[in-house]
Amino acid sequence: MNEALMKTIVTHDGGDYDKIQMIDVGFELESSIVSERVDAVTGTFINHEVPVLESKGFKTRQFNPVEYGVPNYSEIVLVTSDDTWNKDQEAIQAFWRAAKKGFEFMKENPEEALDILLRNQDKANFPLKKAIETESLKVLLPKMHSDNTEFGELDETSWEEVRNWLQEIGLITSKPEVDEMIVGVES
Repeated sequence: MNEALMKTIVTHDGGDYDKIQMIDVGFELESSIVSERVDAVTGTFINHEVPVLESKGFKTRQFNPVEYGVPNYSEIVLVTSDDTWNKDQEAIQAFWRAAKKGFEFMKENPEEALDILLRNQDKANFPLKKAIETESLKVLLPKMHSDNTEFGELDETSWEEVRNWLQEIGLITSKPEVDEMIVGVES
């Protein structure tokens, strides 16, 4: 996927993708860019790596791939097989209702939601910093909310564009119908 993103971005901007040397840095996005092992990274989140780097005194530059030919796509999508959906539909829908309830609570009470997150963090494996998580909320909340859509609503036109792009770039060989990919979940 990262290669497809870069190829689309570079080509759209008039560059030669064949001149790009892709290096797999695993999850070492921050250290790779700071140590100048790489000139740029993909796979970062503007609500995480950017505030983390800036909190350490590193200025970042980022851009939206959509402005360079990549179709607008959902960053985080919940996916299940047909078998799992058929077997565990009630539990999946209960999870979705809880996620929606949590999102609504966060929108209405961002400071309290942040305090709950910090109280329940995994300090040993993934310690959080209040200043970074506060900045993350400032970045995310406007992007995650629209008065015109429900929580988790998927735009079928956007999915058609993504599906077409995935086929054009060679990541999929067939074009599944959008209504076969998306199943509505009861709110």
